[in-house]
Amino acid sequence: MKRLLPALLCAALPSMPLAADRPDGIAAAETIAKAAFGADCDMNGMPEVPMAGPDDEGYGHSVYRFTYKPDYNPDGPAVEAELFQLFCGSGAYNIRHAFVLKKSDEETPKLIAFATPDLDYAYADEEMNTLKAAPKVCGFRATGLLVNASFNEKTRTISSHAAWRGIGDAWDSGDWIFRNGDFILTRFEVDPTYGDPDPAAESYVVYEAGK
Repeated sequence: MKRLLPALLCAALPSMPLAADRPDGIAAAETIAKAAFGADCDMNGMPEVPMAGPDDEGYGHSVYRFTYKPDYNPDGPAVEAELFQLFCGSGAYNIRHAFVLKKSDEETPKLIAFATPDLDYAYADEEMNTLKAAPKVCGFRATGLLVNASFNEKTRTISSHAAWRGIGDAWDSGDWIFRNGDFILTRFEVDPTYGDPDPAAESYVVYEAGK
């Protein structure tokens, strides 16, 4: 058997990216991520990571602000949230991101941990082109680093897509939706088979909320 290797009620107001200059709170979020991940979040050695622009493909920090009404206090005031997407580093074809969440009803920002399936599977050939059977979920683990991550402001969903090698024939991807103050895993898909262009890519949705 082989295991999948880690590569890692709302208010109606829309989410908005903050200004292009470094906003308040970004330094504290960086400190949290660096303390948690060490060399895995060295930010490519940059003394000051810039804020990402619309065409920067993740090579920079981003900050989003939105409000929501928690289920435990639906008649109370809306909670203001700031989501810090932090560039932690990059390799030849993947970018690592950490996420820190600051909520107005809590004193300190917190590093987000993302649930991911722990998978067992076996290859049917030495080239690792096919599997003997579909991968099986044998549990869940938590990771604080996502690969090639993005945040959809409309759906408030964080997504990742990790290429296992440069041509991207083997990969995994996940979606985590913001719900009642936390990011909840809703979907995880994996293609652990190699070979390009033949055999054809074969992917498996190993977890989907409600199924």
